[in-house]
Amino acid sequence: MEITTSPADLHEQINSWKGIVNDVRGDVKMMRDRLEQTVLSNAPRDVMTKVEHFENRFLRQREVADEMYHDIKQCAKKISDSPSQVVHDDRPVDDFHTMQHRMQIFQKLYEELKDDFNRFMPCEV
Repeated sequence: MEITTSPADLHEQINSWKGIVNDVRGDVKMMRDRLEQTVLSNAPRDVMTKVEHFENRFLRQREVADEMYHDIKQCAKKISDSPSQVVHDDRPVDDFHTMQHRMQIFQKLYEELKDDFNRFMPCEV
């Protein structure tokens, strides 16, 4: 089944993804700041091991967010270079479908990280 989607609609979705990625970046920064408070306290060694674990996960999450943002911008550029109406078979642009799937995974993994961190922090603050 062919569907016609305007680039404006696709750009709206892309802008939404950019916002999500930027929100994740901000949240990760806040979580790192909270984690830093644990480091500054004289926490036991087992807590410090968990701190290091979260520092590594936050670093990786930030790297993935940067990669996602770059790839989203590339997808937007590809759509900008396309005609005024994009005809597709449930896939506006090959990269768009891929980006949509990657965003779902990105959000799922981020939510898991945030949940893990929130379970860890209340016990340690």
